[in-house]
Amino acid sequence: MFTKKMRQARILEIVRQRPVSSQDELSTILAPSDLRVTQATLSRDIRELGLVKVRGVYRGAGTWDQIPDQDALRQALRQYVLQSGVSGNILMIRTAPGNAHAVGVVLDSARWPEVMGTVAGDDTIFALLKNARLGKKIMKRMGEYLA
Repeated sequence: MFTKKMRQARILEIVRQRPVSSQDELSTILAPSDLRVTQATLSRDIRELGLVKVRGVYRGAGTWDQIPDQDALRQALRQYVLQSGVSGNILMIRTAPGNAHAVGVVLDSARWPEVMGTVAGDDTIFALLKNARLGKKIMKRMGEYLA
């Protein structure tokens, strides 16, 4: 009998070793090792592990360690950002549908000192800046990443 911790560790191991593009594919990979899970359990595990789809494959927070944070951020911004703007101390980033979470994760991992944290929906990220004066600085930096 596999525990939740063992199952989640195996899921992380799989997504770090090979590209996995869907829950069905992940379920199929888990089955031979007697890890048969329902779609609901797999979905919950993916959410709890913080896995996100980047370029069509699941990645965990640990897989960003293989790419320098600034390079991962540059790649995510170029690939997914459609629009951005600042109002006071809030940065708004609009992405293609389904990509806000992935960009938010990479933005958080970049640890820009001006950004206190992010909240991501389906296609929009709100980043809380330390103060309103930082908006122009962040927009300029984002422009450099997008160029």
